[in-house]
Amino acid sequence: MNKLSSQIDSIAIDWLEFVKKSNEFRMASNDELRVNTPFTDPFGDSISLMITQNDSLYTVTDQGYTLWNLQLQGVDLKDKHSHRYKNLISVLKRNNAVLSKNNQISKTGDRSDLPQVISDLTQTIIQVSDLIYLNRTNTRSVFLDDVSTYFNSQIRHFSFLKGMSMQGQSNLKYNIDYIFNTTIKDRKFVNVYNNLSKGLVEQLIGIWMDTIHYRESHKQENIPFNIIIPQVAESQKKFVDSLSMHNISVIPFNDKTIIHKKLAIKDTK
Repeated sequence: MNKLSSQIDSIAIDWLEFVKKSNEFRMASNDELRVNTPFTDPFGDSISLMITQNDSLYTVTDQGYTLWNLQLQGVDLKDKHSHRYKNLISVLKRNNAVLSKNNQISKTGDRSDLPQVISDLTQTIIQVSDLIYLNRTNTRSVFLDDVSTYFNSQIRHFSFLKGMSMQGQSNLKYNIDYIFNTTIKDRKFVNVYNNLSKGLVEQLIGIWMDTIHYRESHKQENIPFNIIIPQVAESQKKFVDSLSMHNISVIPFNDKTIIHKKLAIKDTK
């Protein structure tokens, strides 16, 4: 038996003792018990939970803090049509936790289950918070979710269709994220990208050239092409100029004034 193996029992005892001493229990009200755990989320904030009792059952909840904090950090998990929401629900199902209408994450059990419920929900909160670390292959879909959530919440100002594609002379199909109707007669094609680079500029110009005959045959040759990116950095302005020379406009998503000026419904009265 090596040295570490001989210490396994004492290490486990020390760890359990640390957790026991580090979990702080305080009455928040006459019927609410707060648990301040020794664990933190990815932002360095301590994970605190609230316990309430209903007859013989105890519910442990984060009081909605986790999703609220993630939203403050720029990660909105509440849009039910988004990729992020699907990831959230997957984490909750895996841990047998639930999401309430007021965005609280919780678990319920009887008195004998309560220590396990507290431990399980703590781990669930950590896993949900870790959704801020999304891999690069999901980056575009995440930004597209943010754009979609914004426009869906502003339907009084924007009129749009989704799900169109165009056929190129190369026989390739190119998806168009949005068609915005700014007046009865005026429309704009819009695609969403997470970043603007030399490779994307070349690709966009190629797509626009490849689809010219398709657009002419469908009487769409005068519909302008726009792309939305998170913001225009100083290093990207040369790419914006290159696209502008081919009548492709770049719209920074962080500037809602430009978003409305370019894409909102125009008052034609």
